[in-house]
Amino acid sequence: MLFNDYPFLLVFLPAAILIYRLADRYPPARIPVLVLLSFAFYAYGNPPFILLLVLSIAINWLAALAYGQTKKPAILTAAIIADLAVLGLFKYANFITYNVGLVLGTHIPRIDLPLPLGISFFTFHHIMYLVDLRRGKAPLYPLDRYALYISFFPQALAGPLVRWSEVMEQFGRKVYSPGWQRAFMLGVAFITVGLFEKIVLGDRVARIIDPFYAQAEAGPLTNGDAWLALTFSIQVLYDFAGYSDIAIGLGFLFGVKLPFNFNAPFRSTSIQDFWQRWHITLMTFLREYLFFPLVNTRMLPRRFLAVQYFGAMLLTMALCGLWHGASWTFVLWGTAHGVALVICSLWRRYCPRLPAWLGWVLTVSFVLLTGVIFRAGTLDAAFNIFRGLAVPPNLERGLHLLPLLISPLAAFLLPASQDVIAWSMSRPRP
Repeated sequence: MLFNDYPFLLVFLPAAILIYRLADRYPPARIPVLVLLSFAFYAYGNPPFILLLVLSIAINWLAALAYGQTKKPAILTAAIIADLAVLGLFKYANFITYNVGLVLGTHIPRIDLPLPLGISFFTFHHIMYLVDLRRGKAPLYPLDRYALYISFFPQALAGPLVRWSEVMEQFGRKVYSPGWQRAFMLGVAFITVGLFEKIVLGDRVARIIDPFYAQAEAGPLTNGDAWLALTFSIQVLYDFAGYSDIAIGLGFLFGVKLPFNFNAPFRSTSIQDFWQRWHITLMTFLREYLFFPLVNTRMLPRRFLAVQYFGAMLLTMALCGLWHGASWTFVLWGTAHGVALVICSLWRRYCPRLPAWLGWVLTVSFVLLTGVIFRAGTLDAAFNIFRGLAVPPNLERGLHLLPLLISPLAAFLLPASQDVIAWSMSRPRP
């Protein structure tokens, strides 16, 4: 069940609002009702996987409870390893077995398991909480509150990745208190903007450019279609940012303020600036729970600390690519961005500052070009698109592709959706 599906918009969401409206009167019922609603959302697509979610919550919560009583870090380490193993089984088993088979020169049978809804997101939520518990930053929570943190349905499909400290204390608050209409309307505004981004912009651009990527599997593109294929990064922005805005809007409807996830990334003037604006919560997770630990762990002599720093940056971005999908093209995409971040860091330290306009041109060009690698699926298809860039674009097709031309323009010029909504909500009423 997707956020833009009719069953969600016309059945599940109205029913969930009505049920929670009734439960809001009874404080002990608020969190359990939201947990049950979230379980119902997860169960819609594949009911058996709800058992995986329930077991995941129970095992990690019991591990946290056991650590609270014994203070043995090995308990949390074992729980995190188990979480990653389950994620690896469902998401990366075929990728691993295929590559091991190539190395060994043998065929290893595929493990075709359907991917459980939101497994990457609820796995990372477990990890954030358990790591912070081990660091002494997180307290123990009751089972129902922890279960809601892991399963809260607005963040199931595409995030945002939410740190426990950002939402735990928001759960169970009274939603329908005096002035609740403002938060409700703000939620509706985010959902409306998100649906527009996803359906009108993202899906429409996808329908135009998907045939180009299908054609690239067979050979180079003609008629300048490769130039249009570059707009995939624009399409995925609208698709992903749309889902994030819908999630934020749904959070407001149930009394929870989720963090923003995109901040007009195509206004960036450096690749570092881009990654501070694009999928903000994922980069926060990677920075706090992967990059900093890699940098702060002494693995090389002091004179090689710069090597360790930039190596950690490359590894973090390579794993960022692998998180997006089990394919070497994703790893290559992430590694390319890691190299760009290293070059940008070195440039800022040793070279004169670039004009903002030049930084913007270089950043956007790099993002659009590497987006081809992300989307193509195979290196051959990506190479065919890059070869097609030698063919000038066909300007006569501009009218037919007007929606495509408008969408990049909007991505470059319009502010972030949260800024637009904040501006509209702050205007005085007539």
